[in-house]
Order: sequence, then C-alpha cells, then structure tokens
Amino acid sequence: MREMGATRLWLWLVLLVVAPLELWCTPRKVEETELLISGHDAINTYRIPSIISTRNGTVLVFCEGRRDRQEDGSPTDIVLKRSLSNHGPSKMKWQPIQILLTTRAGEAYMNPVPIVDERDGTIFLLVNPYTQPYKDVPVHIWLMKSRDEGATWSSPTDITMGTGLKELGPGIGIQMRNGRLVAPVYDGVIFSDDHGKTWKSGGKIPDVYSESQVVELVDGSLLLNVRQGGHRAIGISRDGGQTWSKPENDMALSDPTDYRGCQASLIRYSRKEGGKSKNFLLFSNPSDPNHRLNMTVRISYDEGRTWPVAKRIKEGPGGYSSMTVLPDGSIGMVYESGSFRTISFVRFKLEWITGGQESSLDHETRTGN
Repeated sequence: MREMGATRLWLWLVLLVVAPLELWCTPRKVEETELLISGHDAINTYRIPSIISTRNGTVLVFCEGRRDRQEDGSPTDIVLKRSLSNHGPSKMKWQPIQILLTTRAGEAYMNPVPIVDERDGTIFLLVNPYTQPYKDVPVHIWLMKSRDEGATWSSPTDITMGTGLKELGPGIGIQMRNGRLVAPVYDGVIFSDDHGKTWKSGGKIPDVYSESQVVELVDGSLLLNVRQGGHRAIGISRDGGQTWSKPENDMALSDPTDYRGCQASLIRYSRKEGGKSKNFLLFSNPSDPNHRLNMTVRISYDEGRTWPVAKRIKEGPGGYSSMTVLPDGSIGMVYESGSFRTISFVRFKLEWITGGQESSLDHETRTGN
C-alpha cells in the first residue's frame, strides 16, 4: 500500500510539473480584441476592414463606418484605428478612432485599400467615393497619403484619369520587388511606377469580375485571387498586371455560396532569401462552403499551388478579413465577426497555425507583400 501511495504521489508530482509545462509550450493566440463595435462612436455598423503594418511598428486598421444603417452604399465614413511601436510581444494599445473621410451629403466612401511604400514609409490609401443614389458599379478612385505613420493625411486626389472607373479590392495593396505599387480591383489591378505620383490600369482578367486580392510570387509574377462563390478563382500575370491568364478554380479554397462568395485576405508571410526563411503565403476567409461561418487561416508552402495547413480562428459568423505581418514576425488579422457586430483584431504566431511545426520569423526576414 505504501508503494502504491508513493507511486500515486510521484504521478501527481509529475502531472504538476509536466501539465503546466505542456500548456506553456502549446502554441496559442497572443491576443484577441473587439477593436470596433457597431453602435459606438456614432457609427451604426463597421464593415470592410483592412490592416497594414509599418517597419516602425505602427499598425493601421481601416474600415467603412456606416453611419445610419448597415446596407452597402448608405452614408459611410472611412475610419482608422492605430497602434504604435509594436516591436515585441507586449499587448497592443490602440489610439482613439480617426475619421479620414466623413459623409456630408449622404455619399458613401467605400472599399479602403492601403499600401505602404517601403522606400520612404509613405502610406497610400485608395478609396471609392459613391454618390447617391448608390449603385454597385465602377466609380472614381481617390488617393490619400500619410508621411507620419497615419497621424495626418493629405486631402484626397482623384486619380481616375489614369486608372479609369474601377471598384477597388477591398483589402490591401502591395509593393512589388521592383518598386511597383499595385492595388487590386474587380477586373485586375491598378499600379504606380513612380511612388504614387501617377497611376495606370492593368489589363482586364477574363471571365471573372469581383472582389480580389493580389500577391507577388517569387518568380515576379502576380497572382490574383478572386471571389466568385463555390471556390476561389485564380489568375496569373507575368508582366506586372498588363495581361492575365484565364482564371482557374482553386478547389482547395472554398468560397461560401451565400451572396456569391465573400471577400478574402491573401498575403506573403515570407520569401526565401539567402537560406534565412521559406516561401509562405497566408490566406483567410470563412471556410464554410455555404455560409459566412468559421473564419479560417491557411498556409501554402508552394506559392499557392496547395494549401495543406488550415487553422480555424473562430467558430460562428465571420465575414471580410485582412492580414498583415507584424515587425516581430507574428501575424495580425482583422475580421468581421458576430454578424457585423464587431471588427475583431487577433494576433497569433505562425506556430499557432501549424501546431508548432513552423516558427515565426523575425522582422528582418519577413515581408507582408
């Protein structure tokens, strides 16, 4: 009996030591926050989020602030939330909301698409201004910019003369390795080769027309990932967006059939350079095949050909989303949750997605483009 008692005591001691160690070692989310709550700050509904981060550690979240009701095209502001100096694991602190564009005569400012120019840190913001009565059609494109991490912004400039009438993203734009700034639109991309001074339209992608996201592949080509319902459509451009391949369905990436799909996020986590890292792409959207449910993030190790790793962010209602790579190598994500009740922010490490199989990279080897 004494031996049995000693054995039980030994087992309890082992559990007391090993269980906490196992919990400590188990990859987990770093933090999760209800960032924007519908009904607060005189905004009826927050929708259509996008997120970017700068090398100075500033994280910027843009979205539509629909003042009176949640319907598309209702009087809508463009709002911004910022968090400063995020270089380590400390919990992020968010600044008060900023109103970048405010509706005055019922107009709707929609589809925010930010891009960071890594040359000098300038942040560009592209927006579609819709007048009333609202129609879901191609419209003008306005451009704003900030040179102080989003604290202040220029007045909007209309760049439609160069781009033509377009519907933006929504989501984020990228900077290619050759310096070209690229923003996704419903029928392809628009771009600037002179650091935002002038903008042009690329060629139209055939057969599909909807919300899209773009990423540069390691061979310099562009991959456009397009909403269509059922499965995502994928087009490739090998000339910087001037021409596009015939889109093909990616059978690994479901797109809810409700509402003919849902916007998604696609970013580059890392690029293999000098043996320091691997080629990772990240993709997020509601993974339920029929409804906007179960926000999920996926990893591709082969430039989007396959998506073998998936991790559910949250069960239940989930809509539009956007991701960015933070300076410490963790991943920041914003998404619509709770049937448009909130814009939620979640931060996690790569090993949380993979169950510890891959480690997050530091800020010197990561890229969000």
